[in-house]
Amino acid sequence: MRFVTFNHDGFTRAGALLDSAASGKSEVLDLSHETFSHCLKGTDPHLLAMIETGLAHIARRIMSRSDVEAGARLPLAEVSLLAPLPNPPRIVGAAHNYRCALRERGLPLPDAPVLFEKLPTSVIGPDVPVVLPEGAGGVTYEAELAVVIGQRAEKVAPETALEHVAGYTLFNDVSASEVIKADGHFERGKNFRTFGPMGPWLATPEEVDLATGPRLTLSIDGEMRQDGSTADLVFGIAELISLLSYETPLASGTVIATGTPAGVAPVQTPPTWLKPGTVMTVAMEGFGQLSNPVESEAAFHGR
Repeated sequence: MRFVTFNHDGFTRAGALLDSAASGKSEVLDLSHETFSHCLKGTDPHLLAMIETGLAHIARRIMSRSDVEAGARLPLAEVSLLAPLPNPPRIVGAAHNYRCALRERGLPLPDAPVLFEKLPTSVIGPDVPVVLPEGAGGVTYEAELAVVIGQRAEKVAPETALEHVAGYTLFNDVSASEVIKADGHFERGKNFRTFGPMGPWLATPEEVDLATGPRLTLSIDGEMRQDGSTADLVFGIAELISLLSYETPLASGTVIATGTPAGVAPVQTPPTWLKPGTVMTVAMEGFGQLSNPVESEAAFHGR
């Protein structure tokens, strides 16, 4: 099942995406509607609360409903999708985690994951502009698959780590590369506001077949910049969850951005830095896509 966080009539809540065979159009099941009160069993109709309660159980109860009232269905075109988790408790990123990206840079495989923290305040949803800060210099795109923790994970083995996954979403780890180079660390350059596009939905594990190594891409105005496969990960998702869970317990709703394939801006000749007036699109085969326009700070505040 694909869960979303959406706004409709000024009210933000969780929904489930439904492709209607009858109309041929996508709809959102409004989980705040009384139709779904039995499915949520008192859980607040917001995605983080549902993850903390047990998203898989809620999903099964929703799928068992055959009598959904018309008022509980909203056309997808009439709602505004937000990031599935607009304010996650924690975001952890994995740098240098694709073999193709390491080859492109001429770097050896790391002995351990290279990890950094991304602030929840950087998160934006689909179609929201990424704003390039004045004076930040070159800023790059980074297409990523992100995994969201469901059941709290503490000192879990790789063999059981995927049991702690609530679902998967797309992430764009926008990064001010020249700031990172000047600072000598990731903290400031990864965490400008709007530098964490996420979405458009959170897909439960059965929706994502990672065994096939799905293709992960990023294009700008239709021009391909990144084209990789999740089969190329150095440290796989189960291994990342396990390693992180031994450092500190992973709370429900924690987002782990698993790394980006070759093709990022600073490695190209000349560098393909993000430019105002363009649109980035992250896509994963069989999953969907996440698009965000790019604006300058001056234009954004001048509107």
